[in-house]
Amino acid sequence: MYKTGDFVVHKVDGLCQITNISSLDIPDCDQTKQYYYLIPTDCPTSKIYVAVGSGDATLREPVTHDEALNLIDSLPELDEICVENEKNRQNEYNKALVQNDARELCRLLKTTHARKEARIRKGRTATSVDEHFLRSAEHALFSELSYALGVDENEMNDFIEDRLSKD
Repeated sequence: MYKTGDFVVHKVDGLCQITNISSLDIPDCDQTKQYYYLIPTDCPTSKIYVAVGSGDATLREPVTHDEALNLIDSLPELDEICVENEKNRQNEYNKALVQNDARELCRLLKTTHARKEARIRKGRTATSVDEHFLRSAEHALFSELSYALGVDENEMNDFIEDRLSKD
């Protein structure tokens, strides 16, 4: 169980801080059920409520400094997400996004970025699906890596590129 003040990674909203653990003050709500009150680090006016004990799919601990560096170093070897049928692309991307796994977010980021670059080389624009999931994966992953590495989230892309170019 997490405690007030802990930082956690929410499956869609990225890095959040737990500000309270209590029941919801909502009529007709089970007052015996406890919830984590989360504030996303990038949007302090937002609140997210997650039931305590809702499972690992919703919340997890952020990666450590060393895990973050290892994850970045492994990017070139990670496979892209393979989508056999284009009609299923959005579903496959969504599965990767909500798994709440940093490695899957890297695969999603790598896939959407490569597709965007390939389309630009052909004189086309990125698809709206690729753009949406690229932004979502970047936010979720970069907020976590920023916390682990002490690098501003807006500088994370440059940090990753610099680290990978040193090999």
